[in-house]
Amino acid sequence: MKILQVTEPFKMDCLEKEDPTTFGEDELLVGVKRVGVCGSDIHIYSGHNPFAIYPRIIGHEIAGIVEAVGDKVANFKAGDHIVLNPAINCGECDACKRGHINTCSKLEVLGVHRDGGFCSKFVAKESWAYKVPQDMSWETAILVEPFTIGANVTSRVDVKKDDRVLVVGSGVIGSVVMMTAKMMGAVVTVADIAAENLEKAKELGADNIINTKEVDLYEESMRITGGDGFTVVIDAACVPSMFMSLLECAAIGGRIGVLGFSKEMSEINQFEITRKELTIAGSRLSNKQFAKVIDWFASKQLYPEGIVNCVYSFEDAAKVIEEQYAGKLGFGKNIISFD
Repeated sequence: MKILQVTEPFKMDCLEKEDPTTFGEDELLVGVKRVGVCGSDIHIYSGHNPFAIYPRIIGHEIAGIVEAVGDKVANFKAGDHIVLNPAINCGECDACKRGHINTCSKLEVLGVHRDGGFCSKFVAKESWAYKVPQDMSWETAILVEPFTIGANVTSRVDVKKDDRVLVVGSGVIGSVVMMTAKMMGAVVTVADIAAENLEKAKELGADNIINTKEVDLYEESMRITGGDGFTVVIDAACVPSMFMSLLECAAIGGRIGVLGFSKEMSEINQFEITRKELTIAGSRLSNKQFAKVIDWFASKQLYPEGIVNCVYSFEDAAKVIEEQYAGKLGFGKNIISFD
């Protein structure tokens, strides 16, 4: 089988290895069809992911065909099309027992803590897999995992019809969050400093855009909302120095969703939180969102394909990662095909 692994920061190897010949009774042998290139893959390539141990086969957005199943696999058969949940929880810790499986104390992520999907064959536990319709394109299926991030954060802040939502950040994840909130009936504004990304956000359905290089975020937020602020603010840019301005842009009784992982300190005015009675909710990966997102796609409630930039062959995978790191590929999700 073909694999791509990062052997150390800024060094990758494309290798040929023998196909897996054994797998457990509760496992699936998967022929990988598509793998998405995510920012976390770029962070491992550049040495900026503190959890990665090298060498590492990267890739956590994985879609493929079941080729064989273990004796105790009950819900899948050869020929099924599947996507994988890359977040592996223990099921035994306090967080898992309380239903917070995405914050498991022993959480491992495929492509980070364990080898991931940049390989033509993959052995997965049955519990990691979710079936997708046979007529769903692989380019759509590979977007399920990113959209579970949007599903999770919008559920954490309880986005409702007619909410006034501000999404800060117009990259892939910001766009996923915006599209998810729009599907739920919210009026969504996207803010960023990247003019090209903002124009793309408008094409994908954003009601308003704010270029914070050109206008003041707070003043423009007040203009758009008639002085009331946004009922929901979701931080997909994750710039610690901006956090106080997000509190200011929120409406009284507003909810703020936070996706950032930076350990850098943010300024917080407790008075602003108390005065407005704000709710602040962190969102990590996703908690039981895969089936929901697959249904959104299958029922055409959500059309995710607009965030795809390009599909590349596996032979170009290393070059794609290098060029995405260098910022040469522009907006959108880059996908690696094993066909």
